[in-house]
Amino acid sequence: MRKSKKRSGASSKPQPERTLFIDRSLGRHIIADRLRAEGMAVEVHDDHLPQDAPDEEWIALVGRMGWVAITKDRGVRYRAAELRAIRRHSARVIVIRMKNATGPDIAELLVKGRRRIARFAAKTLPPFVAGIYSSGTVKAYEIV
Repeated sequence: MRKSKKRSGASSKPQPERTLFIDRSLGRHIIADRLRAEGMAVEVHDDHLPQDAPDEEWIALVGRMGWVAITKDRGVRYRAAELRAIRRHSARVIVIRMKNATGPDIAELLVKGRRRIARFAAKTLPPFVAGIYSSGTVKAYEIV
């Protein structure tokens, strides 16, 4: 008797994608336009908040709306005020972990990693901070 090579329905079922919130550190157009062209739901920082709004404000917005924030600000997982906001608002934050990446590079990473992001966000209770690496791997960080 041969074993089926098809994955079970439970493991291959695509996860619903959450809206991605593009932090101001990633700009307004290049990344957002590419993701939208791929049919992804995207919100951009400057469409909701002033350019100079404190990080705690976008973190609160992301938590309230249930979005997944995408940022290249690696320090967000270390600064006390941001961590308090992430915890308080049950925010979902993913940090881009690619050195010297351009907007198109980051857009490509997010398009290719969209299923991994969706799976991670579906499996992981907020609040969380995770990194997405050039390989597409999404890895949770401990938030203390």
